[in-house]
Amino acid sequence: YSKGSIVRIKLKDFMTYTFVELRPGPSLNVVVGTNGSGKSSLVCAICLGLCGTPQMVGRASHVGDYIRNGAESALIEIELHNPNARNYVIERHIFPSKSAWKLNNIPVPQKAVEAAVAGLHIQVGNLCQFLPQDRVADFVKMSRQELLEGTEKAVGTRDGHLLHARLIQLQHRQAQLESGVQGQRERLDQERQKNAHLDEEVRKLQEHRDIRSRLDILRQKLAWLDYDSTRQAYEAEKNKLREEERTLKARLEEQDPLKQQLAKMAAHEEGLRRVDKSLKAEAAATLKKVENSLQKLAELSEQGGAVKRELERKIKDEATRRERISKCKADIEGFEKELGEAAAESIESKLQEVQSEMQRCNQTMNTISRARQMADVFFRERQRQSAALEEEMRRLKDQSNQRMEMLRRRSKDAFSATQWLLKNEGLFAGKIYPPIMTQVEVPDQRDAKYVEAQIPFRDMMAFVAEQPEDLSKFLGLVRDGQGLRINGVLVPAEPLDAFQPRLPLAQIGPLGFRGYIQSMLRAPDAVMRYLCKQYRVHDVPAGDERVESHLSQIKALGIRRFFTHNQVYTVKTSRYDSSRSSTMTTEIMQPSLLTVSVDLSSLNHLEQSRQALCEEMASKSAEIKELTVQERAASSKLEECRTAKKGLMAEAGRQKQLGLLLDQKRQALQSLQRQCLDLDRERAEAAKKQGSLCRTKMAQVAIYVKRLQACYESHRLCVDHRLEMVKVAADRKKLEDALQVALEAHQALENEVRARRESVLAAKREAQRKLRHAQEAIGCSTNISQIPPSVAREFLQLPKSVAEITQQVHAEEAKLSCMLPVDSAVEQEYHRRQQNITQLEGDLGSNEAQLAEVAEEMADISGRWLPDLERLLERINQGFQRFFQALGCAGQVSLYRGEKAHEYDQYGVNIRVKFRDNERLTELSAAHQSGGERSVATVVYMMALQELTSVPFRCVDEINQGMDSENERRIFEMIMNTALQNSAQYFLLTPKLLPDLPYAENVTMIFITKSENYIPDWKPESLVGRAVGLAALARRRQ
Repeated sequence: YSKGSIVRIKLKDFMTYTFVELRPGPSLNVVVGTNGSGKSSLVCAICLGLCGTPQMVGRASHVGDYIRNGAESALIEIELHNPNARNYVIERHIFPSKSAWKLNNIPVPQKAVEAAVAGLHIQVGNLCQFLPQDRVADFVKMSRQELLEGTEKAVGTRDGHLLHARLIQLQHRQAQLESGVQGQRERLDQERQKNAHLDEEVRKLQEHRDIRSRLDILRQKLAWLDYDSTRQAYEAEKNKLREEERTLKARLEEQDPLKQQLAKMAAHEEGLRRVDKSLKAEAAATLKKVENSLQKLAELSEQGGAVKRELERKIKDEATRRERISKCKADIEGFEKELGEAAAESIESKLQEVQSEMQRCNQTMNTISRARQMADVFFRERQRQSAALEEEMRRLKDQSNQRMEMLRRRSKDAFSATQWLLKNEGLFAGKIYPPIMTQVEVPDQRDAKYVEAQIPFRDMMAFVAEQPEDLSKFLGLVRDGQGLRINGVLVPAEPLDAFQPRLPLAQIGPLGFRGYIQSMLRAPDAVMRYLCKQYRVHDVPAGDERVESHLSQIKALGIRRFFTHNQVYTVKTSRYDSSRSSTMTTEIMQPSLLTVSVDLSSLNHLEQSRQALCEEMASKSAEIKELTVQERAASSKLEECRTAKKGLMAEAGRQKQLGLLLDQKRQALQSLQRQCLDLDRERAEAAKKQGSLCRTKMAQVAIYVKRLQACYESHRLCVDHRLEMVKVAADRKKLEDALQVALEAHQALENEVRARRESVLAAKREAQRKLRHAQEAIGCSTNISQIPPSVAREFLQLPKSVAEITQQVHAEEAKLSCMLPVDSAVEQEYHRRQQNITQLEGDLGSNEAQLAEVAEEMADISGRWLPDLERLLERINQGFQRFFQALGCAGQVSLYRGEKAHEYDQYGVNIRVKFRDNERLTELSAAHQSGGERSVATVVYMMALQELTSVPFRCVDEINQGMDSENERRIFEMIMNTALQNSAQYFLLTPKLLPDLPYAENVTMIFITKSENYIPDWKPESLVGRAVGLAALARRRQ
């Protein structure tokens, strides 16, 4: 082992591995395994375990995605060889959101592991050393520059890569400096030209300032004169305010007499209101007495009316009594006459005849009822038997429904198409069968796994048509018209008898076979013909565990495909050499579509039995209907007898009722005759009551008159008092009006005083504002209200009146307006640009010096780096050409220098290849070469690199994809010879091995196969000479 090579790899819960530990050899390690067995998972583990990133692998984007499904974390442990001391052991514990690292069983940060890996010259990110399966295409897509960088890192010296990086850095710095120097020179010229045009502008600016200074002093004196005028106006307003306040005080004193008179008037009105309240109470009392007298008179009138109404009621009652006596006598005569006409003897004899007829009808109905009961018992028994048959049929049909439900879950489009087909079968000339999974029956559920393993899922969901026209029409209506994704197949023309097994079952039975797939299923003839034609179910046998012990005999019989207990074997013969064959073994999956079986023969037998029961029930039902008609006729006759009996009994009852009514009428007549009234005596009593009521009413009328007079007098006094109150209220209103006039006059004057105060306050504020303005104009303190002496002396030299000062201000402003506008920023711009000119001159000198230093350093570094690089690429080119010549092709590796000189960031490796004699050398790219040719070039380039440097290990995952067998054989021999000559460890991953390949003694073969359980104690010698030994060992452990 060389330093840094991989001694041991252990994985736990990583991708497809629950647990695995392997120890690769020190030289070439050939890792062989079928697709999906976990070869690339091993490459991912090496990359991620040595500080690689998921992007380097080219698979999942997050490291947590590499944890096996169902596990909480994953472990990668890699042991690297250290010849001088203890081996390096790197552990990476992967969690969903983070990773934990250990180096020699000591927790360390990832940076420490990265430093240790880099110290061993391991570059998992360099495609020239580590090429995963998903990054093979990336290697070909690498640009010339990327390929050069990877080559320098892989086989160049560390100084060479650093010098190249420094050259690129200096190149960019040189470009920046050249651009900066050019820009600085242009800006310096521009600044100098601009300042040359500003000299005249600066002179005009000074003249403008002198005029502005004279205008400022004139405006200062004008501000003080304005303030003095405003102050005098303020004093005048303040004097007017004092005069108006004295007048307001005098008006307020004039209101006192009027207020005193109003107070006296209010006290007098209060006394009048108290008297008015007393008079109102007295008038209300007298009115209440008058109302009481009126109420008593009304009550007496009501009593007289009641006496009169009572007399009239008694007279009316007497007349009614006499009418009822007459009617009662008439009713008695009628009842006596009707009782005399009836004959009781005839009614009794008729009743006896009717009862005899009723007895005969009851006997007939009993006979019919017994016969019907027997028929009903027979019919119900047949109904029970029919219900049992229907329940059994429903149970069998429910299994068919389960098969349809499974179809709906697995393919909603196929289920929808089946429902449509069942409703529209009449549209087609021939028969179209629903999906095959609904038509195939497996009597023994243990055989369902063989049937499903032989018939693909796609055809299990296919519809089977007997005629091609029906198939085209059906697919057009369902797939094109409804957008359902379904598949349809056509029944072959051969009859079912044409499909016979090549070997009879009797010949292969002793080898462990118990039948062909056709014998393990039942289906309509059309469906069975398609399965025989397409999938040869008539010629594929299935057996038990004994088959595995007779594999050589089975192959000798030429059986291409057969099933054991849990495995399916497929034998393929080479198209080029019939003596060579390969056997592929696959574990049989548990059935998922044919787990529900429907017994169609039992269903048909049950249907026939149900039809026989229905016929018996129909015959017995007709008999029951006839008995029902007879029973209904006897019942109708019995009802007629009952009606006649009821009429006769009603007539007898009516005779008895008439006798009772006659007795009641006689008693009522006697009671009415005893209730006779004396109307003359009643009239005399009523007249006596009326006289007494009349006398009482006269006395009450006299009392009413006296009370009415007293009420009138009290109301008259109340009205007179009210008139006096109205007169007093009128006098009070006059006083209030006079006081209101005085108050309004006072309010108007008070408003004037308030307005005057506001005017005085405004004048004061204006004077203060102008004072501040004047103070600000001369720049003195706000505490000074007089002009400072120095300013006063300047003011003495100016005109004294406002008009003269204003005239002089206009004159100076006119001068200023005649001058062109001058921006005060021009002078600032002039001085600022002068400073910029000085700064630019210094910066330009400094950058020109730096540019010379960069050019000198680039020439020095290029002289050291470029010759070494050219020699390195020449050595790589020699090895590349030698390897390609061994393949019968041509190849060349050269240095690409870019389109311009000294563009070191464009330097790259140019690979040109030629695979055919009639071609010329072309650049390696996807546009010119096939995938297999690019793979050959990639491997050859990597082997050319190996001759020039020593790295701990190299890894290439399935680089032989797309190669033909001849190139694959040559590439493998090259890799093995290179690995023998070089001390580096090599990992070559491939899904298959070509036959008769030569192997050196130091080649380590690592086989990867699937197993559900870990095998801790397996023996490698048990695999020698057995093509399926590893699979058999895995089954024994299970």
